[in-house]
Amino acid sequence: MSAMPPPPPSDGGEASGFQPAPEFAAPGGSGPVMTTAPPSIVRAKYAMWAGAVLQLITILTSFVGMGDMRAQVREELDRQGVSYTDNTVDAAVALGIGFSVFVGVVGVILWVLMAWLNGKGKSWARVVATVLFAFYIISFLISLAQPTQALTLVISLLVLIAGAAATFFLWQKDSTAWFRAHKRV
Repeated sequence: MSAMPPPPPSDGGEASGFQPAPEFAAPGGSGPVMTTAPPSIVRAKYAMWAGAVLQLITILTSFVGMGDMRAQVREELDRQGVSYTDNTVDAAVALGIGFSVFVGVVGVILWVLMAWLNGKGKSWARVVATVLFAFYIISFLISLAQPTQALTLVISLLVLIAGAAATFFLWQKDSTAWFRAHKRV
């Protein structure tokens, strides 16, 4: 059995005879399409993944703060002069926890979905992610006017920072080129 030597490199190819993968491909002659995400998109996706993890942590903090929530419910009912039972307080706390878990799960899903869609080059997802971040800013500011645990406040601030970072990276020049290139597909 004889071994054949590899073919000589041709036009910038490797010694193996294979050409390096192009960074751009032209499907259907509609122009170049970026095949790898630029660094700003990768960073935006990392920030979104961090936001999803932090959102999961906020779900856990709602369980940690059940005692504080119970005390706040009692205080508010006393302030309003409403008579109540322990079952009423328990129901209010359960409703609060349930709402927190629901909002947290929806938040995690939105973070992951936005990371995936922006990574695929969907330009409308960049706009949706930016609008969701604007809503989060409003929600965060409203939460500052309400009694909040220090841990919850810190985590909410970290979520805000993750959203700001993701939004910043989504609107960089190379991100814009990424979205424009995928608009043609």
